[in-house]
Amino acid sequence: MPKFVNNDLYNRYNEDIWKLSNARQRYEPGKALRGLSDEEIAERLGLKTEEVTEIRCIVEIEMIPLEKYLDAEDIKEQRYKRAPGKI
Repeated sequence: MPKFVNNDLYNRYNEDIWKLSNARQRYEPGKALRGLSDEEIAERLGLKTEEVTEIRCIVEIEMIPLEKYLDAEDIKEQRYKRAPGKI
């Protein structure tokens, strides 16, 4: 069962975790495109994997606008409707 992280821990690490995670789409010429897994981030920042996962999930909710989630659902729905053999 996950435990809640305290506000101080969240405030201290939320930006670093966001920058290191796979949650952001990015392209920077000459740099690797892959973000780090929660386990890799935890190892780098000296945190528990569960803490990183909890912080990342909260940051994703805060940083990714609702419209992006809704647009993604619409896009998936349209792809399903276009799939060969679908009515």
